Amino acid sequence: MHEVNPATQRTKVAPDINQAKYDQGLQKDTYLIVGAIALLIVVQGYVVYTILSYAGPAVSASIRALYIVFFLLVISIETVGYWQVRKSLKQHMHEFRYYD
Repeated sequence: MHEVNPATQRTKVAPDINQAKYDQGLQKDTYLIVGAIALLIVVQGYVVYTILSYAGPAVSASIRALYIVFFLLVISIETVGYWQVRKSLKQHMHEFRYYD
């Protein structure tokens, strides 16, 4: 079976696993994650832009700044979440045989 090295928290690769296939699969998953982050930024950026452009001068500068800070906070939290998913994929891909 697969053994986990507690010092590195990585799974030792079994000899019957095609490492190139797994590396290529992880690379494709990374592209999907980067694409999801880009889509997230574009869509949420459009929403923020639309709201702030329609509100116009009716909204004070402090409220606009607060809204932009909230937008950046949401983007950063979701980006960290996506990268944690990638980290988990990389850590357990051999153990669960994701790409077989």
